[in-house]
Amino acid sequence: MKILSQGHLSTCNHSKSKHAKVYLQGLTLIELLSTVSIISLVVAMGIPKMDQWIQQKTEESVLKSLFHLSVYARTEAIKATDYFTFCPTENRISCGGSWNKEIMIFKDSNKNETVDEDDVLFKLINLPESAPCIKWNLKKRQYVQFKPSGASNGTAGHFRYCEEGDSLIHKKVIISFNGRTSMRKL
Repeated sequence: MKILSQGHLSTCNHSKSKHAKVYLQGLTLIELLSTVSIISLVVAMGIPKMDQWIQQKTEESVLKSLFHLSVYARTEAIKATDYFTFCPTENRISCGGSWNKEIMIFKDSNKNETVDEDDVLFKLINLPESAPCIKWNLKKRQYVQFKPSGASNGTAGHFRYCEEGDSLIHKKVIISFNGRTSMRKL
């Protein structure tokens, strides 16, 4: 009988021992059950944490998107020396609707919160379906408007989640009267 050992062929002489011991490798039932039990415990403990992690990352992503969109609208207003409006939309023409669906940024020369013939739509953003409810604190004005100087056109306020208790990150995006945007803890 030839056995492959460390890359060399060698001959095994069975004439010296009549009883060769055969060792089988494998797992016993107890070892297998222990391994399965430990794996299921680790998975069961990790799934709730994974859900929280996904919710936290979604919340951070949405607030960062609002932050960057606000900065973008302000920058474009300064560059174009014209009024720019940043708002939610349902019809891609006028401002209105929910902040956690579709958001548009457009040049709004006549300041009427509507994309007219002379206006230019610069960005149209769809937030993810899993985005939590977002609230702009000015109920009468569901838009943010920037002057050619970069200052806010009477629309200073903040974005936050509708239910603060459900939020994992506890932050808000603030737009000041001078048009600067910041993110702060609640």
